[in-house]
Order: sequence, then structure tokens, then C-alpha cells
Amino acid sequence: MDIERVQTGISDLDKLLHGGIPKGGITLIAGGPGTGKTVLAAQYLYNGAVKFGERGLYVLFGEGAETFKRYMLTLGFDFAALEKEGKLEILECATTERSVLETTLDTILDRVRISGAKRLVIDSITALALTSRGPTVLSDARVLVSLLQKVLRSLGCTTFLTTETPWERRGIGAGVEEFIADGIIVLEMVPDRVEFKRRLSVLKMRATEHSMKYYRFTISKGLGINIIPYPET
Repeated sequence: MDIERVQTGISDLDKLLHGGIPKGGITLIAGGPGTGKTVLAAQYLYNGAVKFGERGLYVLFGEGAETFKRYMLTLGFDFAALEKEGKLEILECATTERSVLETTLDTILDRVRISGAKRLVIDSITALALTSRGPTVLSDARVLVSLLQKVLRSLGCTTFLTTETPWERRGIGAGVEEFIADGIIVLEMVPDRVEFKRRLSVLKMRATEHSMKYYRFTISKGLGINIIPYPET
């Protein structure tokens, strides 16, 4: 049965996904520092507004909205202009107390409903989940992603969550998100002789076939994520 897909607007990534992300799903963008998680997630939202006329909501934890917009502008993506045009919204959230977890989640979902956003980015789910410190962090992360999944699917909103993969540690994020998310795209920095290079792989994507190979990619002004179309051998 054919499924409805949401294109990322990154042509070579959409090819790896056989046309795009299944609509209404949650895709985890996992990687270590400097791998390009924020750029990939932001480009997905930006392309949605510019190329496909879909409103978006970008939720920031840890980084300020103005800092984010300045960084994106250096890559040629003018988020401030799209905000003024009402094509997307940037929501800056703080995570200082466990008690704000439910309120923060409600705020995000309310903004999706009110704005009619069809694309959502939460950057990062690691920061939000770590609002809960101690032995409950894993269960709270599971509940968080599960609730998002159910509500956002009913709203027809397709979501990217970024999560940190610490250096020298196996696994993704808090250790449970990968089992709940519909898809996982992993970004890495790998040594190549005297330098590091970036590579991408689609670890999981429910309801659709996808490439299982590694692909190198670069980040450049005007293009953002640029995937080398030939897999590593």
C-alpha cells in the first residue's frame, strides 16, 4: 500500500528514503557534537516553508533563538524573514525543573494546533528529557516521545527530534528514544587520514524501504546538507 510521504527537500536524502519521511511520524536525528544535527533539522523545516508551503515550528532548548537565527543565516537560511511572513515559528524553551515537563509539552502541542504546523522540530530531545534527573529519566523520555507520537500523528504533523550521541559511548540519546521513534537518521564524524569527515546513515524508517548504506555529506552555505550520492564502499 502506498504511504503518504513528506519530502525533506534535500533531494539525495529523499532518494535514500524512497521519496521522503512517512507522514505523521517522528524521526530521530542522532549524532555527536558538530555532526550537523541542527542543520539537518532546520533545513527540513526551512524547505517545508519555502519549497512546499508547509508551516513549521522549531522548538529550541539550550540555544537562544537569536543565536540560532544568526547561525542559520551564515548558511543562507533566513529564518527571521520566514517568521515575519508567518511561515514558521521559533519557540525558545527552558528546562530547569522537572515540574515544567508536562507544561512544556502542552505548550508545544498547543502551538502546533494554533499555527497549523505540519512540520515540527524539537532541538534537542536530550535537553528536554534531562529535565527529569535521576532514576526516572528513561521512563520520562519514553512517555514524552510516546505522547508526542500519538498527538502529532492525529494532527498530521511530521516531526524531527535531535538527540546527542556522546563520544565513545554506544547507544542513542537517553537510551529509549530509538525504540519509540518511527525513524532514525544517524550523523557521524569519522576519521579519514588527517581529518574528520561527516557521514550519514538511515538506521531505521518504519513503513518504507530505505538505503542501508553509509553516505558522506558536507555542510556549505546556500546548500546546507549536501549528501554525496554514492555510498561508501
